[in-house]
Amino acid sequence: MPGTTRAGSYRDVLLLPHALRTFVPALFGRLSYGLLPLSALFTIQQSTNSFATAGAAVAAFGLASLSMPLKARLVDRFSQRRVLPVLALLCALGLGLVASARTTNAALLVTLVGVTGVFAPPLGPSMRATWRLITEGTELKQRAYALDAICEESLYLGGPLIAGLLISFWSAPAALSCAAVLMVVGTLGMVATPVARHVAEQQTKGRFLDPGPLANSGLRRILLLIFFVAGGVSVAYVCVAGMAQREGQAGTAGFVEAAIGLGSVIGGLIWARRTHRRSHWTHLSGLIALLASAFLMASLAGNLIVLGVVMAVGGLAVAPLFVVSYLAADDLTPPHQRTEASTWINTINNLGSSAGSSMAGLAIDRTTPAHGFLAAALLLACVVLVVMRPRGGRWWRWLGGLSGLGRRGGRRR
Repeated sequence: MPGTTRAGSYRDVLLLPHALRTFVPALFGRLSYGLLPLSALFTIQQSTNSFATAGAAVAAFGLASLSMPLKARLVDRFSQRRVLPVLALLCALGLGLVASARTTNAALLVTLVGVTGVFAPPLGPSMRATWRLITEGTELKQRAYALDAICEESLYLGGPLIAGLLISFWSAPAALSCAAVLMVVGTLGMVATPVARHVAEQQTKGRFLDPGPLANSGLRRILLLIFFVAGGVSVAYVCVAGMAQREGQAGTAGFVEAAIGLGSVIGGLIWARRTHRRSHWTHLSGLIALLASAFLMASLAGNLIVLGVVMAVGGLAVAPLFVVSYLAADDLTPPHQRTEASTWINTINNLGSSAGSSMAGLAIDRTTPAHGFLAAALLLACVVLVVMRPRGGRWWRWLGGLSGLGRRGGRRR
């Protein structure tokens, strides 16, 4: 059997019943997350005159992402229509309070932002759940996931730009308020379609506090893999900033990071042109190897232009990595747990990124960005070896036994 065949077009995906009516509002809602970091950072910095407080507040919002799987379980159990609007309205209310706050109390603002993050609606996982529903009975799910990942990458490229323009020509609180409005309007539009009513008929059975999809060993291995990959990518991002700072061109770090995002969008477009037939773990090992190679070359880059080109090549693997991970999670979990499983991928990615950033920041103070890139490359190379050795010794099997990922029609719990 050949490794790939032609997939359906994006037009085929968007012409599916209710696809456009759901996806377009969902993109507006998810754009709010692209505006949030910068607008929240400057809103709180201007209020307290402290970047330390502003950074702590943004970190608190990110830490609240640990609640995402629980919210996804609520969506699985009670439907998107009943859960997402409530979460969006509460989160928007919190953002509005932050935008209008006149206090300089750092602890109060950090707490308010953290609590607001607890109510952030899981729009990405919910949209992927909708894609699963509307592509059922077709061969378009992989193409739909790729379209979703590409658009998400584009939102995170454009979101900071829009936030920057709003801050420059209006104000940071106004940008934060726009993020709140986008979240509510997008969420309400997303759940207004008949698809949301259909999802509402699917109820999760069993104890609410059971481990859910985490009981699946294959999914746990995927999450462990994502954690280390996210950590390595985050180290690379910090090293980009470190290299730009050392060359006295700190502002160019944004252009290099944009190159990574552009590479990710292009990679997603290329990946989606085919329907891939090889096992998920084969795809994962190849994509991670591409990232590792790019980071190795980055450690040898002599200037920021070469670094940008190398990182753009590495970015080709980012969107496909998430597409493959989401597809693997779908194959490993029963239908009523797939929204939560998808959310765990995002949550673990955030945790891995946080861990990588903290370690890289400490390391760069004591060494050079080149050493950081090299460390990230070695970490991902080790991950590739683990993924490619599913039948090795006991600890290899425990850490990297991804052979179950290749059984697309295998047993489900």
